[in-house]
Amino acid sequence: MKTIIVADDLTGANVSNSLLAKNGLKVGTLDNFDDASDYSQFDALGFHTDSRGVNKEDAYKAVYNITKKSITIKTRFFNKRIDSTLRGNIGAEIDGMLDSLPVDTVAMMVPAFPSSGKIVIGNYMLVNGTPLENTDVRNDPTSPVLTSRVAAIIRQQSNKSIGVISMETILEGVKAIESNIRGLVSNGAKIVIFDSCTDEDITNIAKAVLATNLPFISVDPGPFTNSLVRELTPVSTSKSKQKTLFVIGTVSGVIVDQMADFNATFAPYIVKINSKALLYKDKAKKEIERVTKEVLENLEDNQMFVVATMIERKDKLDLSAAAKEAGLSVYQASEEICKDVAEIGYQIIHQANKQIGGVYTSGGDITKAFLNRNNAGGIEIKDEIIPLAVYGRIIGGLLGNMPIVTKGGLIGDKKTLSKCADYLSTKISNSFYEGE
Repeated sequence: MKTIIVADDLTGANVSNSLLAKNGLKVGTLDNFDDASDYSQFDALGFHTDSRGVNKEDAYKAVYNITKKSITIKTRFFNKRIDSTLRGNIGAEIDGMLDSLPVDTVAMMVPAFPSSGKIVIGNYMLVNGTPLENTDVRNDPTSPVLTSRVAAIIRQQSNKSIGVISMETILEGVKAIESNIRGLVSNGAKIVIFDSCTDEDITNIAKAVLATNLPFISVDPGPFTNSLVRELTPVSTSKSKQKTLFVIGTVSGVIVDQMADFNATFAPYIVKINSKALLYKDKAKKEIERVTKEVLENLEDNQMFVVATMIERKDKLDLSAAAKEAGLSVYQASEEICKDVAEIGYQIIHQANKQIGGVYTSGGDITKAFLNRNNAGGIEIKDEIIPLAVYGRIIGGLLGNMPIVTKGGLIGDKKTLSKCADYLSTKISNSFYEGE
């Protein structure tokens, strides 16, 4: 087992577990620790102490007791799951977990949750750009938060020595973070608090923490523990999880911003399509083969794949000029590009030996061409992710019942593609391809 999560409420345990489940891991939240031995094959187990609104002494005891019991389960590290707005008895509960574990254990605390708008910079938590103390949590009836400074909150509740690693160090990369962790711990820090603004920051912190080989607990609302578990999960384990393919033929500034955020959040494997080559029959065949081959050659080592006609602004094709040069009308050129981009999606899925579990298509014309190429009757709509971005299942044809997310090309803000990717990966997170 990779981690045991101890949260102060049921919702918190479920949130952390849901992040792990998106990576295809086997996770569960239990009400009764006595049943834990029945779940030895799980990657993570979550427990909750219902201790957010109690006094700090009772919160300490609750976490201490459940952690002490959990030592019987062999695990890589423990996680003290905290509220994403720092409510509750965080410091006391960190102490409870540390005191129940070997004396050299250090708490690594990463309070940020970037995808929900919560970052920490200069040791201050901001919620969508607003200092934490100026949000509604100030008026929480049972656990009001009156300061935005993370270390100040912990010092009020904990008797452990605290160290802080600033954004300046985070930006220097993994080696600098690792060195600073070692320095703080050698000087007696038992709780190390990290600034972080992006998922990439959190991944680098996870790599640095693991590189120290120090015994530790993670303290976070979920993303840091998720990054740690991903780093600890062998590639061979994730190979069996079905993968997602993003087929994008949209040409706009919107898609460039969305691709940048998507790349920073999920690090997909991206292959740019030379759309101009698709206007010429011989070149189109070679381009389809090239893109398909590149994706298939990297299939085993990645989970998300993007084939797109535009990744950066410089990639935008002057369709009118390109069509004229190829002896086509603009309409004919657009039709050829859509048809061949759909063909790329078709070839990848059908040569991937059922490893692609879901597909995303951007732009109505691309979606139509993709469905036609797979002889599909349409899409059974299941849900709306955001306005004009929907989730459903392909009806009939060669990909019957495959999960699909489709969105208008000009729809959404920079986070929209990442939201759609997160939604789609959740839908297929427990699906596995045959032969593994």
